[in-house]
Amino acid sequence: MPGMRILLVRHGQAVEEAPGLGDAGRWLTQRGRKVTRKVARWLGKSGKRRPARIWTSPLVRAVETAEILAAEVGHRGEVEACAELSPGRDPGDLIRRLSIASADGPLALVGHEPSLSLIAAALLGDAGFSGLKKSGVMGIAWEEGVGELWFVLDPAVMKADKRLPPPPPPAPAEEPGAPSDP
Repeated sequence: MPGMRILLVRHGQAVEEAPGLGDAGRWLTQRGRKVTRKVARWLGKSGKRRPARIWTSPLVRAVETAEILAAEVGHRGEVEACAELSPGRDPGDLIRRLSIASADGPLALVGHEPSLSLIAAALLGDAGFSGLKKSGVMGIAWEEGVGELWFVLDPAVMKADKRLPPPPPPAPAEEPGAPSDP
């Protein structure tokens, strides 16, 4: 796989509220740390998947996910906070940074949904991807501005697929006059 290999990594499960800290201060739950460690060990089992560089959103839950990833794969470099991975940023900002980046192996990008899906769409084209699960990973081979899906890892079953999962079925339309469910 020539070119750059990119690992889009969604942060692990986090607490719903961080009183006094706001959304940016939410930290990983015990379960979030456990599942993230399992995913990180899976990535580290293969040199082809083991990150050579790790960029992360500066939000606490993403930084914790990135630090767990670094520890589990034996990453010796810095975990780099990357403002372009913050929620709500334009994916084009990150793509511009990627276009001048270099890595001797996969580059892990730890972030949030729906931002990671927007980044995936910018790298792969609109492939109808419905998003990563918490602690999920999407591998993309990216060369000269063109991306190709490498794999998608579902952390619930620890199974990587070389195809995108089908989008969820559309919600049924409500009938006019039907009682609503609050």
